[in-house]
Amino acid sequence: MRITVIAIAIAAMATPVHAQVAPNLIGDGVKLKTDVDVKQEREREAGYKAGVSKIPDQKGKSDPWGSVRGAAPPAAGQKQPRTGAK
Repeated sequence: MRITVIAIAIAAMATPVHAQVAPNLIGDGVKLKTDVDVKQEREREAGYKAGVSKIPDQKGKSDPWGSVRGAAPPAAGQKQPRTGAK
C-alpha cells in the first residue's frame, strides 16, 4: 500500500513537468528565407515606414475633463471639504 501511494505521488509530481516539455511535432521549425522572401520583407518594411511617417505627431495630451476639474490638485496636507451630511 505504501509503495502504491508513493508511486501515485511521484506520477502526480512528474505530470506537470512532462506537460512543459512537449515534443516538437512540427519538426525543426527553422526555415531559411529565400531571396524572394527577403525582398518581400523589405518591401513590407518600407511600406510600413512610409505609412507611419504620414501619421502626424500628437500636439499634446488633451484633458477632456480639464474644465470640470480645478486647475491644480489639492496639496497632500490639505483636507478636502466634505459635501453632504451623514
